[in-house]
Amino acid sequence: LKGNRYLQIGLAITGLVTLLAVLGLFWTPYDPSAMNSAEMYMAPSLRHIFGTDNFGRDVLKQLVSATGTSIGIGLIAGTIATLIGLTMGLLAGYIGGTFDDFIMFVTNVFTVIPGFVLLILISYSIGQEQRGAAVVAVVIGLTSWTWTCRSVRSQVISLRNRDHVNLSKLSGHSLFRIVLTDILPYIASYVVMAFILQVSSGILSEAQLSLLGLGPRTTETATLGLMMNWAMLYSAHTNGSWWAYFPVILTITLISFSLNLMNTGLDQVFNPTLRD
Repeated sequence: LKGNRYLQIGLAITGLVTLLAVLGLFWTPYDPSAMNSAEMYMAPSLRHIFGTDNFGRDVLKQLVSATGTSIGIGLIAGTIATLIGLTMGLLAGYIGGTFDDFIMFVTNVFTVIPGFVLLILISYSIGQEQRGAAVVAVVIGLTSWTWTCRSVRSQVISLRNRDHVNLSKLSGHSLFRIVLTDILPYIASYVVMAFILQVSSGILSEAQLSLLGLGPRTTETATLGLMMNWAMLYSAHTNGSWWAYFPVILTITLISFSLNLMNTGLDQVFNPTLRD
């Protein structure tokens, strides 16, 4: 781990962004929901380091609050997608036969329909009043598990006839014990990397939904996607108020970039053939 620069840089950036999101809730002096029509789109200054948005709110306070919310959405969505994909992939790969065919049929149905289109349809059908941050995170997780399932299944198929697995079968161990003790540990590193990618995907999916007006309802805490949505709706990009959206774009880019760096670093750690 010490010698892997990708992992070190990714961990450093992710840790820094997360730390700022947590600490920023305490040291920034403005209420993120406090509006002031007299200070709309004020340029960055000593009073407002990142300026103000279309509602006269401090962009820095909004940003740190939104970052924490978006990371939370990514973690919830990533956990749900990884658990569903891992469970279905493990069972499909080990049991095989008709059960495997059924799981692959369901997976193919979700794959044929573009994931983001399905996400849009579900979010729209829920309605704005019901779309809290947690609900959006769950919807994202429920629509993004398919590639994890396919990948885990292929890993399990290559492991299910190994000697130690056959020995467990002959010993009369139950299906769940074999899957959890003889197969899962061998793909644990892959599951960790899949989870990191799912978290990154969850954050980006929320930003995309919010840009379309289908993200969490605006009466609650802001997200990075909602900040972009407000900047677009109130023409920040056309009136020169770059501070209303550029810090948001930079934050989303940094989070996604750092998580992917972490994933690349972990891949090199767990797979020696990829090391320089």
